[in-house]
Amino acid sequence: MSIRESLVSGRLYGYRRGLFESLSKRWVFVALTVVPALAVFVFVNLFPMMWAFAAAFFEVGAFQPTWEWTGLENFRLVLNDSRFWDSLRLSIVFAVGSVTLQVIAGTALALLLNRSFSFKRVVRAIALLPYIVPTAVLSFVALWMGNARYGIINQLLVQVGLIQEPLAWYGSLDLAMPSVIVTSSWKFTIFVTIIVLARLQSIPPSIYEAATVSGASKLDRFVDITLPNLKGVLFIVVLLRGVWMFNKYDIIYILTNGGPQNQTMIASIYAYRTAFSDFNLGRAAAVSTLLFMLLIGAAIVYFHYFEPSQEVRVE
Repeated sequence: MSIRESLVSGRLYGYRRGLFESLSKRWVFVALTVVPALAVFVFVNLFPMMWAFAAAFFEVGAFQPTWEWTGLENFRLVLNDSRFWDSLRLSIVFAVGSVTLQVIAGTALALLLNRSFSFKRVVRAIALLPYIVPTAVLSFVALWMGNARYGIINQLLVQVGLIQEPLAWYGSLDLAMPSVIVTSSWKFTIFVTIIVLARLQSIPPSIYEAATVSGASKLDRFVDITLPNLKGVLFIVVLLRGVWMFNKYDIIYILTNGGPQNQTMIASIYAYRTAFSDFNLGRAAAVSTLLFMLLIGAAIVYFHYFEPSQEVRVE
C-alpha cells in the first residue's frame, strides 16, 4: 500500500469512527428515531384532532374561506337532531354485534388452530386471507356474493332449502345491519384469532398434563385453565375492537352507504354526510368531538371497572 493510499484509508477510518461516535450519542439517536415518528403522529393524528375540535365551535362551510364563531351552537343543533341519536344507537348495535361475533368466532378458530391436524397451515392461510385483502376489495366481493340476482350465497341457500327465494342481504331493512356485521366480522375475526392463539401457545402444556392426570375432562380443562388464561387478552381485544368498530366507516359505506332508509347509518357516516352532503364542516366536527368524548368516557369506565392492565400484567 502506497503512502497516499494509507492516508486515504486512515482518513476514511477516521470519518467512519467519527460518524459512529456521533450516531452513538443519545440525542442523535432520539432525533433520528423518535422525532420522525412523533412528527408523523402530530401531523396525521394530533393536528386533525385539534383542527376538528376547534372547528366544532365555528360555522365552517365547505366553500366558505372564513370561520364564524358560534360557540356551542353546533353541539346544540347536533344534540337536537334525531338522526344523530339514531346513528349513535346504530353505532352501538354495530359495534356490540361485531365485537361479540368476532370474539366468539376468533376464539373458536384460535382453539382449533392450537390443535394438531392435517392441512393446518392451509386453514391458517385461508383464515388470514380476508385480513390482508384491502377493505374495499373484500367489500365488493361481499356485495357480489350477496347479490339477490346472481350471488353465490343465495344460490347455495336456495339449493339446500334454507331460503325459498333470493334475498337482498344489503338492501333489506331487516337484513342490512346483520349482513354488515357478518361481513365486518369476516374480515376482522382473524385479529382476535392471532392474539388469542399467541396466548394459548404460551400456556405451559404441563398444566394440561397435570389436569389430565388428575382426571379433569376437556370441559374442565377449558373452564379451569384455558378461560382464566385468556381473560386478560380478551379484555384488551374487546376494548380495541370496540373502539375500532364504533368508528368504522369504510366497509359500511361501500356495502350500504348507510341505507336502506338509514338502517345502517352509523355515527361516522352521519358525520360524513353532514360534512360532504350538507357542506357543514363545523357541525360535522361537533359530531366527531362528541363521539371522541363518548369513547374517552367509555374507556375510562372500562379501565376503572375491568382493569385490563392488571389482567395482562406479567410478574
